[in-house]
Amino acid sequence: MKVKFKAIYLFFGLIILFSCAKMNEPISVEGSLNIEHHFEVSGYARDISVTDSYLYIAEDQAGYTIYDLNTNQMISHHESFIMETDPIMFENVRAISVFEDENLLFVYDQYGSPASVFGFDMTDKTNPTYLFYNSGNTGSIVQLESDVSLGGGVNLYWTSGVFFNFSSSDNSWVGSNAFAFQNSVEGFDIDASNIYLAAEQLGFHIVNKSNGNVISTTDTDGEALNIKIVDHYIVVALRQAGFAVYDISSASNPNLVYQKETNEYIYTIDIENENMVLGSHSGGVYLYEISDITNPVLVGNLNSDKIGYTYKAVLHNNKIYASTRQGVYEIGID
Repeated sequence: MKVKFKAIYLFFGLIILFSCAKMNEPISVEGSLNIEHHFEVSGYARDISVTDSYLYIAEDQAGYTIYDLNTNQMISHHESFIMETDPIMFENVRAISVFEDENLLFVYDQYGSPASVFGFDMTDKTNPTYLFYNSGNTGSIVQLESDVSLGGGVNLYWTSGVFFNFSSSDNSWVGSNAFAFQNSVEGFDIDASNIYLAAEQLGFHIVNKSNGNVISTTDTDGEALNIKIVDHYIVVALRQAGFAVYDISSASNPNLVYQKETNEYIYTIDIENENMVLGSHSGGVYLYEISDITNPVLVGNLNSDKIGYTYKAVLHNNKIYASTRQGVYEIGID
């Protein structure tokens, strides 16, 4: 009789447990994502930069590679380059950023001697020409981005340790500046007025772009690793706590409007139009429809069993490009 009662208690206990458990995403959604092409690499695809016509891949110990997206053919692969007549071998290419309007390519070699960001003229993509390097605050770059400079040339931004760094360049290195913070900063996004910085266990900072003053720091449930702006909202990758959406109409007082835990940790975010893709190492990629940013809807997921351990996911022209240990996957969105 005692055995029967124990079984009954166990049954009801399980019902209560599962009724209280959080429903993490995804339950099972793959149908809206289709692998269209696999770009092979020699090393791990640690980072990518995607334009309308070309794919640039940071391949860790194997250097970097350029692919033509119109033909899906490799244009060139580079494990070394010539600097002052001496061949320089890449050690660990961890980040890459391109600004095609100026034919400038920026490549970060984390374990070079010293760790540096190298600039190349890529007018000839089969043989990019070395221009310059910078080794200031480059010991451990998390994110590297470039955009147009109003004064001519290109702005370059990167986070490394406690620093948010910014510089300008054309065919030479003009110089750089940095804002320093109390603790390490990770991914970032920028608008006309502010810098939005993921700050790990501290949450995220909103920083005045002109002087580096912190406008606000917002605590988050998980470790803030990446951040993206959508109108007057930001989306924050929270590692073990999934992701969250904040209303930043008031930069001094961000307001949480949505949070969702996922089955795997979230590391990167990218947004294009009404699509948002999250990069999740063993979780692969998650695609959300965000016509209502305050209520993202999961529409697709491909985990690492399908595409490999995923470092980053990027949206471009209604496709996902996932950089993984198995190469880069071009994924169509139905």
